[in-house]
Amino acid sequence: MQARVWTIVGVGLAAVLQSGCDGRTKMNVAKTHGQVLCEGEPVQYATVYFEPLQTGKNANVGKQGIAYADRQGNFVVTTYDTDDGAVVGKHRVRVGRPLGELKSDVKCECVLSEEVDVTQVEVEAGKDNTFEIVLKKPASADVKAKIESRAAKDAEIDD
Repeated sequence: MQARVWTIVGVGLAAVLQSGCDGRTKMNVAKTHGQVLCEGEPVQYATVYFEPLQTGKNANVGKQGIAYADRQGNFVVTTYDTDDGAVVGKHRVRVGRPLGELKSDVKCECVLSEEVDVTQVEVEAGKDNTFEIVLKKPASADVKAKIESRAAKDAEIDD
C-alpha cells in the first residue's frame, strides 16, 4: 500500500514538472515590435517590458518579454530567443529608462518607469503585432518631482 502511494506521488510530481512548473517550458510566442513615442517624438534607447497577464483560471502566463528601443524608438521584443517576440495573449506594457551607458544621453519629458503601466495589448499568433507605445508627460509637478527623484536615486546606485 505504501509503495503504491509513493508511486502515485512520483507520477504526480513528474506530471507537474512536465507541465511547465520547472521554468523550461516555452510558451507560444509571436513576433512583436513597434515604436516608443513621447509627444510624437521617438524615445531613444528606452527599455520596453511586455508582461503577460493572467486570463481565466490559468495561472501559467509565461515569461516576460523585453526590448530595447533603438535611436528611432523602434523595438523588437525578445522572450526566449533573440527577437522571437512576446508570449501570445494579453500583456501590460511598461517603458523604463535606458540601461547602462546610454541612459545619460537620453532626455525625455514623458514618464519612463518600469513600475507604471503605459497600456495593455494583445499579442496574437500569426498576426503582425506592431504597437505604437505612446508615453505621457507627468500629470503634475508633484509627479514629475517624484520621477526625477527616483531617477537621481537610480543614478547614484549605478555609479
